[in-house]
Amino acid sequence: MLDLMMPDMTGFEVCTNIRERFSMVDLPVLIVTAAIISHDKYKAFHAGANDILQKPYHYSEFTARIKNLILMKHTAHQATNLEMAFLQSQIKPHFLYNVLNTIIALSHLDIEKARETTAAFTNYLRMSFDFQNTSDISSFRNELSIITSYLSIEKTRFGKRIDILFDIEQDIDFPLPPLMIQPLVENAVHHGISKKRGGGRIKLTAKKQGENTYFIKVEDNGTGIMPDIQKDILSSDVNRSVGLKNINRRLKHFCGSELTITSTPDEGTAVSMMIHTPGTTDDSNSLKTSSLRY
Repeated sequence: MLDLMMPDMTGFEVCTNIRERFSMVDLPVLIVTAAIISHDKYKAFHAGANDILQKPYHYSEFTARIKNLILMKHTAHQATNLEMAFLQSQIKPHFLYNVLNTIIALSHLDIEKARETTAAFTNYLRMSFDFQNTSDISSFRNELSIITSYLSIEKTRFGKRIDILFDIEQDIDFPLPPLMIQPLVENAVHHGISKKRGGGRIKLTAKKQGENTYFIKVEDNGTGIMPDIQKDILSSDVNRSVGLKNINRRLKHFCGSELTITSTPDEGTAVSMMIHTPGTTDDSNSLKTSSLRY
């Protein structure tokens, strides 16, 4: 809520600065002013205001407008979360077909490995269709569970063509929006190393950096991304960016940061993010993973 007339900066200027970082959905702005003229209305909406209210105003009108803006914000965020859950639940038929064929083949060669793959596949499906995927907050531990199941399946399928490294700080766990990391890992496999002759390496890094701040990076040494695609990957509907725009929107909303993507053709891609949390998760059963390799 901004007053049009304020010292040092006008409400227009503050709103313009806000819009450089937050969209109208991420941070709604209501501007109030003593006198509304057509020019003021134009400037307010041009600066990115969601609504404008004339003073003096009735408390009931003020609260109604605030509630409408909050409802709009919550509805948009729910739609974003549902979009991510929908993308995750759209498991490609050929992936299911390949996994089931792998399990069938293993049942004749290595029954114990077949059981392990079946268990990993079951966990992957359960987590993919988990109702928590539509909620605002999950945890790094839940995210890591689906990642390890997914990578275990892919390791069984690709064998020596895929090398997987976890560089995860011991005992680390923290709240984060659901499905923020697993889609990045899946992109690295499908668009990175699977298209490279001889396969390649996937590395997931998770470390604490400062008070309530965590650094996450998913990197591969695969085919990389062409420069013309890379510059628009978070803003256009290119194939490689399935889920990336959604992840970036939620990262901006919950953490005030954005994805960082670096890539070199034929050398690989790295996608990283900073997660800022209000507090840490304290649990005696937290993760014990540290620098593990499949």
